[in-house]
Amino acid sequence: MSARFLTPFLAFCPECKQQVTATALFTRAEAKEALTTGAELEVMHATDSDHRWYLDEQERENLRRRIGTGEV
Repeated sequence: MSARFLTPFLAFCPECKQQVTATALFTRAEAKEALTTGAELEVMHATDSDHRWYLDEQERENLRRRIGTGEV
């Protein structure tokens, strides 16, 4: 059985300084564990030079809510 990755979701890119469609660099199971333990969650979005960053507390809370509702 393959790992289930999250669907892309909106997150604030600190490089672009705006909301972008972010791609999770983790599975749904890894996200749930990290949201529980406080581990970092890395995301990216494709640009001319791919931007990668770790979700801040507000973005982590947004992700927690989206997972809970099944949005991602």
